[in-house]
Amino acid sequence: MASSDHNVDVVLNGSATNVPSCPHGPALLFERYVKGTNSRHFFACSAFRDRKQCSFFQWADDKKNRCICPETDNTDSRGQTSFDHSALRKRFLKFKKLPRESRSVCCTCGLLLLPEEVDAHSGQAGHVLKHRVSLSSLRHPTTLFHPQENNKTYAQYLFSDSTVDFVLSSLENLNFTHVLCVGAPRIHEAFTLKHKDGQTSVTSLLLDLDSRYAQVYSHKQLCLYNMFNHHFFDLRGESIFKSFLREGGKGLVLVTDPPFGGMVEALAATFSKIQQAWKKLFETDASLPILWFFPYFMEKRISQCLPSLTMLDYKVDYDNHTLFNTKGGKKKGSPVRIFTNISQSSLPLPAADGYWYCEVCQRYSASENKHCDKCQRCTSKDGTTYTHCDLCKRCVKASRIHCSTCNTCDLPSHICGKVQPEGCHVCGALDHKRRDCPQKYQSTKQSGKKRKPSRHRTPTKAKKLKCQ
Repeated sequence: MASSDHNVDVVLNGSATNVPSCPHGPALLFERYVKGTNSRHFFACSAFRDRKQCSFFQWADDKKNRCICPETDNTDSRGQTSFDHSALRKRFLKFKKLPRESRSVCCTCGLLLLPEEVDAHSGQAGHVLKHRVSLSSLRHPTTLFHPQENNKTYAQYLFSDSTVDFVLSSLENLNFTHVLCVGAPRIHEAFTLKHKDGQTSVTSLLLDLDSRYAQVYSHKQLCLYNMFNHHFFDLRGESIFKSFLREGGKGLVLVTDPPFGGMVEALAATFSKIQQAWKKLFETDASLPILWFFPYFMEKRISQCLPSLTMLDYKVDYDNHTLFNTKGGKKKGSPVRIFTNISQSSLPLPAADGYWYCEVCQRYSASENKHCDKCQRCTSKDGTTYTHCDLCKRCVKASRIHCSTCNTCDLPSHICGKVQPEGCHVCGALDHKRRDCPQKYQSTKQSGKKRKPSRHRTPTKAKKLKCQ
């Protein structure tokens, strides 16, 4: 679910009926805006916005081709839904019994290979095989399998050891007993290993779209899951999820590391559904604790969707992304932060990394984040020290200067008088956004013309199927 389609909004008001499905579960309803014309609704795959991975598309008002699904079944390792957890586990047990010399994995397919399958994979162009796989490697599937770096769906940028240690120690110190990992495989891996080795009583359940992990993890450790529409790919997985919520009780915490290209509104809707399921089980008004890893510049979007979440100063490092690594990346460090509804005063950040406790704000701040007495808070967001502008009456980035012409702080290279419009794309008013525009509903009703589907959104091959 990409957030980069600036002329497209996801519609989550629940008004859609007869929602069609693709191989990745129920589709999401979107609204597309085209300048100078009326908006139009359509259904598309919730997980894959790249049409090469899932070509499902359907106009919401298309009466002739209702509930069309692509002929392709998306069975490759990056968009696959052909899923038999039991069969994959049997493969793993056979693989584990093989001598090390006979253990190979196809890094391209993400498949543990039995001896009779090695030649077929090694003979295919572009397939990379890893041989002599050790039993130790099987305990660390996040390093055994190549990360899938599709920024819109998988984005498996793996936490560094320091980040994993921080998360584990923080959750253990807060006395959580059950960790629900929604797309955070390295956190799940770390807790699973510690639990198996008797080093912690914390148990973990991974909800993930990547079926490669089903080879290594049992049904009770992994459920194949689409976080963009809260869809489980089998009834057993949904049952295990509910049991985990029940067992966790007030000791449960949700940890999620979604793709940074994912649409915030869809993700927030899913986390809210998990929250409501947990509340319903225990008939409580309390909030399920959440740790959501996401870039700091998405703070406004997250706060709009889930107002209870606040942003920690902790810079989240990843091993396989130079820009998301404090040591080898930007001077300002990783832009990824943790958004949480846990009290910030109860989440100590490592003093060895320069974090300090602000008595006024009752939170831990980064070394460069100085408390501003005029703003009455620690104001920095991006890893730099902000400066206070008395004319603007707020703190701004050090790279900004006050412009008397524009009456605001901006980059020295800015063009005076050039204002970026932030109002409604439909009517042009500045007091609301396009999704709240009263005119769009009127214009949609008045539009009786059928449009030709755009080339990059309409499947070239599709067959009519019964609504799922």
